[in-house]
Amino acid sequence: MKIKDLSEFKPEDIASLLRRIPFFNQLQREDEQQLAVLMDFSCIVELNSGETIMRRGDRGSWLYFLIKGGLSVYLNSPQQEHPLNHITPGELFGDLALLCDHERKATVAADNNGKTATLFATDFKPFGDIHHFDTVSLHTKLIFYRTMVHSIRWRLEQKRMEDGQHPLALELRQVKSYAGAKETPEELLSLYEQAQQLASILDRWNTEGGAIQDVVVAIATAKE
Repeated sequence: MKIKDLSEFKPEDIASLLRRIPFFNQLQREDEQQLAVLMDFSCIVELNSGETIMRRGDRGSWLYFLIKGGLSVYLNSPQQEHPLNHITPGELFGDLALLCDHERKATVAADNNGKTATLFATDFKPFGDIHHFDTVSLHTKLIFYRTMVHSIRWRLEQKRMEDGQHPLALELRQVKSYAGAKETPEELLSLYEQAQQLASILDRWNTEGGAIQDVVVAIATAKE
């Protein structure tokens, strides 16, 4: 595994990459100072064929975006199992464990095909307590949790359309959206709670019957 500082890359290349990730795309347009803060906690990771980036049982605050190559998802060990799922370029992963504050439920490794995989990685520890804005501003946290709520709710709606009678579909309908004043700590707290509720529902829906898929967030939709 090689971890590369962002300073090793051309600024225009990093800017182009960030435009493919909805949260960073918006932050890049609206608050360059806050973007710079998060870039200090970000890096590029290169994995050799078969190398592991995430292990079942780990705890972590990192969110990943696959730039190039392929990743395979395993319940435990890449050496002893067939993949349960695959991650392709343009997909984010690592959000459910981050939002639900639980252990990683799967192991993720580069495809064992002789090729490298390249990822953009950000540590979200600077977000700190939801009520504190010393490092990460209220607006930045609002952007992040709006993005998470939209992303997870969209994936849950896909599941609801496939099985509208599922018990978790009823629970999904009971998650209330925020209707108060915008750009406030109250909106942030509501989004934070929504994200956790939705992540919990998706986590349980994905893992029932042993179908572990909790690592994939969404396919990025922002274009250059």
